[in-house]
Amino acid sequence: MQEQESQTILEQHKSSYRQAVLDIIENNTEVLVKQDIMSLLKKPPLDSMDLIRTKFLDLAKKNKIVLNTNELSTLLDTYRNFLMNCCDDIKNIRVLELSSKIEKESLCKMNDTFKINKKDFVTINKKIKKLLKDRLVEGYDTCILKSIDGIFQDSVGQEVREKIVDDISKYVKGNYQKQLMENFDIKILVKDTTLINGTKEQGERYLFTLNHSHLFQDLDS
Repeated sequence: MQEQESQTILEQHKSSYRQAVLDIIENNTEVLVKQDIMSLLKKPPLDSMDLIRTKFLDLAKKNKIVLNTNELSTLLDTYRNFLMNCCDDIKNIRVLELSSKIEKESLCKMNDTFKINKKDFVTINKKIKKLLKDRLVEGYDTCILKSIDGIFQDSVGQEVREKIVDDISKYVKGNYQKQLMENFDIKILVKDTTLINGTKEQGERYLFTLNHSHLFQDLDS
């Protein structure tokens, strides 16, 4: 085979390799967002697993009042839907920045491969964590706090209402957010590691074909 023909096939091989890495980034992020992150934000399968709902009911019991649980469920559903709306933004940030890195790289030497390292996630993860934190607070203020009076019966005094609102606000913006972000960090770490390893494995397959196929035997090393 002439070297020029081998060079053409090499460029096709590089292009296929690049696309394979881009697909890995897309698929890895899709799973991170649609399965891992959404599992943290969507309504739990059991009411007993709903931490915010449980906190509301515990505070009501402590203050010897009964809440409108139907209205409470509506508020919490609205809050969760608001939070899940940020998932597309998270996906776009991660895919765009990682794909841009791969698309800008050139495989100049025969044994060059695309690499994704831990440092490549630092800025990305900072952005998506800030996005979720901001949505947590904004969503609470707009989806719950503004309509929270609807969960109280008319007989509940203003002092009790204010105390419950103050306690739930501290909880959502404190312990609840802290726990959610810790779980969020774990989900991200696992998928980041998976993506690093998947990209490495794709590079190894690329090099194996490059170094062992007769199609490239006429190329200079």
